[in-house]
Amino acid sequence: MHQDNCFCSQIKKIKLKTKVSIILFKKEKFLPSNTAHLSLKSLLNSECFERGHKDSSLEESFINSKEYQPLLLFPSEDSIELTDSYLDQFDKEINLIVPDGTWRQAKKVHRREPLLADIPHIKITPTQRSKYLLRRQKFEYGLCTHEAIALALGIIESQNIKDNLLANFSTFQDAHLKNRTIYQKEIT
Repeated sequence: MHQDNCFCSQIKKIKLKTKVSIILFKKEKFLPSNTAHLSLKSLLNSECFERGHKDSSLEESFINSKEYQPLLLFPSEDSIELTDSYLDQFDKEINLIVPDGTWRQAKKVHRREPLLADIPHIKITPTQRSKYLLRRQKFEYGLCTHEAIALALGIIESQNIKDNLLANFSTFQDAHLKNRTIYQKEIT
């Protein structure tokens, strides 16, 4: 990130009842266009596990099923639409587990991590296309990680949290787009 476009001080810190646990594919760690980092910076009750390292797997504390109801946010064939009525069945706060990476990488997470085997899969159905301009989406209504988290937390927590997360996303994306313009001018 070009120093003039640093946006860190503009990111709103958001307190949640929900725990957000992101499973970050190791190659995404260094990509400036990765939005999982933005979610981690935005959400006070969040954590990250870096996947893809040899002999490394999730620990029970990451799932934390004693204190939280874990739900895996991924649109698999057996996923259930996230709704208020679906959430009513749980008597604990939610641990929203979110795989991050390309679609191909994210698809492998629940099969390769034994602790995720019995966790219910949830999905959200976006009504608008992604506003993410830094990478191409594989599917017409595909979302980046941060947008998916924002929409899910809009259902789990509140519209206000969703709006604040999307405001952080706009700040993030605007800074990156300005940054690309600066580097393009420097190259030519």
